Formats: sequence, C-alpha cells, structure tokens
Amino acid sequence: MGYILLVEDNQDNANMIIHILESEGYEVRHYNRGLPAAQVARQQRPDLIVMDFNLPDVDGRVLTLLLVQQLGGRPKAPPIIACTARVGTVEAKLAEQAGCAAFLSKPFAPENLLTLVHQFVRPPMST
Repeated sequence: MGYILLVEDNQDNANMIIHILESEGYEVRHYNRGLPAAQVARQQRPDLIVMDFNLPDVDGRVLTLLLVQQLGGRPKAPPIIACTARVGTVEAKLAEQAGCAAFLSKPFAPENLLTLVHQFVRPPMST
C-alpha cells in the first residue's frame, strides 16, 4: 500500500510534492499530462491520485470525473485529491462535484498535503 499517482504539469511543484510524499515512504509516479496518467491509473490502479486541474492536454476536473466513473465510481475508485492553483469555495465545490475526495489550494504547507494524504492512504513508514 502507498502507491500515489501525481498528475502535475509544473515540474517545480511536482518535485516538491514528490519529495514530501517520498519522505513519508510513499511510492510516487508522476505524469505531467492528464491523458497518459489516466491510462496508467486504469492499468495500475493507484491507492491515491493527486490531480492538478490546470493541465496542458485536458481539464483536470473533466479527467477526475471520467476516472471516477471508469474506476468503479465512488467509493470503489481511488480517492482523488485536487491540488490546484484554483482557489475558493466555488472551486472546491466543483472539485467535489467532479468526484474529488479532497481539495488543496496551491500554495500549501507540506503538512497540509500530508494530512490529506494520510486520511486516505496510511503512511508506509508507520507500518
């Protein structure tokens, strides 16, 4: 347990998120485009997906909606955390409607990301 799929097009953001999650013992696979990430999600079924909404090839909200449907709907599909520069209660509500289990606005504190991730996937280093 502990495989996280990160969908983030900004390499600096991705590097930071990868560092935070790997320091907790999670296995992280990163994709900077949504469509290849969706193919991997369908084939390998991660424990959790961290999804940026501003992707170059597809809107992250649309991709979230499709993945939730394709991976068995709620609660069977892996939880998806929206991690986006889009802020506000309207954006959080849209993320929820798309199927996200949680919403995290950028910039964020590392402990806020870990708190959300730990809600869905137990840290491997604690086992």
